[in-house]
Amino acid sequence: MKRKLLLAAMAGSSLLVADAAYAQWLDPALDSQRWSNLRKHQQRQREKAQQQQRQRRPGAENTKPLTLAERQAAWSQNKGEYRRRLLRDGQASADRWLDGVARANR
Repeated sequence: MKRKLLLAAMAGSSLLVADAAYAQWLDPALDSQRWSNLRKHQQRQREKAQQQQRQRRPGAENTKPLTLAERQAAWSQNKGEYRRRLLRDGQASADRWLDGVARANR
């Protein structure tokens, strides 16, 4: 009886040693797979964000240039806001904002 118990204990302990050795071999493989999955996920997220950005790009469907009359009409309706943006953000930014307003009014 003691001999069977001893053999069972030895067999059980050998499984623990084998499990530890297997885990040491498996850890790098699992880490590699995890990093690969993370990299693929990040690439998919970046591609999805780029697609959404292309779809939301303002004026993408309305590429026709503004006429002078459209720009003047937008300016006359938004003089105060244009001047405030001109002082705060600069002329290029204020002009981009005014062009966006004019395109929205089309």
